[in-house]
Amino acid sequence: MQQQLALSQPQKKRAWQGIVQQKLRNQAICLDQQQRGTGDFLRLLASRVTSGDSDNREATGASYHFATLFGEHFTREQDRWINSALNYGYAIQRAAIARSLVCHGFLPAFGLQHKSQLNAFNLADDLIEPLRPLVDSWVVMHTTPERDALLPADKAALVQLLYRDVLMNSGKMNVLAAIDAMVHSLGRFCDCGELSQLDWPQLLPNQS
Repeated sequence: MQQQLALSQPQKKRAWQGIVQQKLRNQAICLDQQQRGTGDFLRLLASRVTSGDSDNREATGASYHFATLFGEHFTREQDRWINSALNYGYAIQRAAIARSLVCHGFLPAFGLQHKSQLNAFNLADDLIEPLRPLVDSWVVMHTTPERDALLPADKAALVQLLYRDVLMNSGKMNVLAAIDAMVHSLGRFCDCGELSQLDWPQLLPNQS
């Protein structure tokens, strides 16, 4: 906890840069699963993310990502099955990250980028970013015009995403193991300040 709180602002900004870059690359993989080449713009954005994402390329990428997946008129505020599924899937991932953070001795209220005083899980909301596209990919592949309310079967399937494989520096592993590896890498980063210690999950293509 002391090492976490002792991180300098430049260190936090560099860590956030890596998170945003990996999120954009994972969004690109998600889009390419739907139509080859649509992720190229996001890969270009990822290469241009600066320390702390001062140009907010994450927001630019999110706007493009959701419009490409769900249509140009889609917004995250709409009351529809897509957003219910996204929110549920994100909540599952967020809870698993928060649990891992506490188990590894972190204070989840103190984030790298997220800083809301009303949010007890700012750090979890930082670390979830590279994993959001995994949920996005499942949702777009299971969206149909007749879907309305989120069903128990939908919720069960979204929970099962915790057991999908992703790629970490040490190899392929399921999301739960990858979350622990990611959090452990953040602990090494807090200990020595070396960016090379950070390890963010990479999506594997062609998972339905």
